[in-house]
Amino acid sequence: MKRIILLLSCISLFSSCASKKEQSTSLKIMSYNIRHGEGLDSTLDLTRSAKIIKSQAPDLCGLQEIDNFCLRSNNLGQTDYLAQETIMKGTFGKFMSFQGGEYGMATLSNKTLISTKVLQLPMGKIEPRSSIVHEVQIDKDCNIVFANVHFDWITDENGNSIRLSQAKALVKYIDTLNKAVIITGDFNCKPDSPTMQYFAEQGFMFVHKGKDNLSFQGKNKLEIDHVIYRNAGSVKFKEKSVRLLNEPIVSDHRPLIVELELFF
Repeated sequence: MKRIILLLSCISLFSSCASKKEQSTSLKIMSYNIRHGEGLDSTLDLTRSAKIIKSQAPDLCGLQEIDNFCLRSNNLGQTDYLAQETIMKGTFGKFMSFQGGEYGMATLSNKTLISTKVLQLPMGKIEPRSSIVHEVQIDKDCNIVFANVHFDWITDENGNSIRLSQAKALVKYIDTLNKAVIITGDFNCKPDSPTMQYFAEQGFMFVHKGKDNLSFQGKNKLEIDHVIYRNAGSVKFKEKSVRLLNEPIVSDHRPLIVELELFF
């Protein structure tokens, strides 16, 4: 009798495993350095940034150069404003105190956030830096990590060293979470830089933008805004599409939109 029960249990377990099919879902990622809402026309108008974000309807959005009740941006809590306008959950990550408020970055999400950490990164040459790291529930059977970055902006060799140290600190923390991960933001470095080479060595894949790849549209046009990802376990990403929007006035960066297929 015991043998029969054991056999039936094995058959049931095998049937359960065999019936578990791979699932997939689409995920839209957006990265946008909004220059605290001040356009290249020198006009401070955060409604323009909000309209662009809302029109794209991202699942997860990393925003850089965000003011939180700063004098230069009319003492507005920009994260709360953008979250309200886009009907998403907003999270602010402070870099430093600035003009009576705080300066930093933000994420917007329409997915459930399991956890949030504003991770302090090694000090930049002039400004502090942090990264917002979320564990995000994509499905009841699938959580991933989403990190937003804005690395140091100094352009000399010292800047290269600082950005690399910031990347290493971020990866060290992400590795403890042991999950598939997406990192997006203003990396302030090109794909062939030491920092991006380090990410490649750590198993990250780069979303390639093609010929239209210059995301920074200041005096010197550069490819410095990126989306990178790393698979883990049964969770895997596949690129579907990538676009840099043509928005020449709202900021000195173009909005980066990436659609991924997530398999789990």
